[in-house]
Amino acid sequence: MQSLTVEKLRVPTHLEFADAHCHLNLFQDPQETVRKAREKGIGTIITAGGSAKDNFECIKIAEREHIFTVIGIGPDFATSDSGYVVEIEGLIRNSMKIVGIGEVGIDVKVADKNDIGLQKELFAKQAEIARRLDMPVVIHSRGALDEVARILAETHVEKALFHFFEGDETQALELAKKGYFISIPPALTGKRKRIIKEVSLSNLVAETDSPIVGETPADVIGVCETIAELKGVSLEEVAAKTTENIRRLFYI
Repeated sequence: MQSLTVEKLRVPTHLEFADAHCHLNLFQDPQETVRKAREKGIGTIITAGGSAKDNFECIKIAEREHIFTVIGIGPDFATSDSGYVVEIEGLIRNSMKIVGIGEVGIDVKVADKNDIGLQKELFAKQAEIARRLDMPVVIHSRGALDEVARILAETHVEKALFHFFEGDETQALELAKKGYFISIPPALTGKRKRIIKEVSLSNLVAETDSPIVGETPADVIGVCETIAELKGVSLEEVAAKTTENIRRLFYI
């Protein structure tokens, strides 16, 4: 697996990029992190919740830093924070900065500590909220793509972004046919290279998952550079299209 960092690149200063998924609340200084990202051309930033604590922190950061957030209870917190799902709709209705439900989903790798049945139940409940509010869902899925897709179909969710996509190109193409977006992180694998080549740019976005994977939101530039190289298109086209995709998905 190869990591990509912005320091390796020579980026035209006129380009604007978008980070579809990061965790600003995990940075020591979110304000400084956003400022430095803006200096490098990162215009749109989506910070993601996943626990009750993360959700409240991300809302505060989004309100203060002129960015956007998604909130939800993810698989890692299914057992500890399941009771907070009932608060999500009210939080959304009280903030213009919340643009989606996430990150939520199913993760078989944490099933030992967070019951898989409870994960499915919470995901379905949050998918229902998203459908009711006509909002996109940001998906965290490991080893459960088929089940996630089934629940999305049953709840009639039409707008979804698959964060840090770990499926193969066949699965990615099937999801893209449904109008869903595949999010590419700053970590290259053979599967991700094939996905980038085969999935239309109209269904791709770039993310950093920083500071967990990428170092900062500015590392999204490296992701876009890789997409451009593998697709044989310009960095300008990738920057423009991935930004457009994010804005269209989240209505921002």
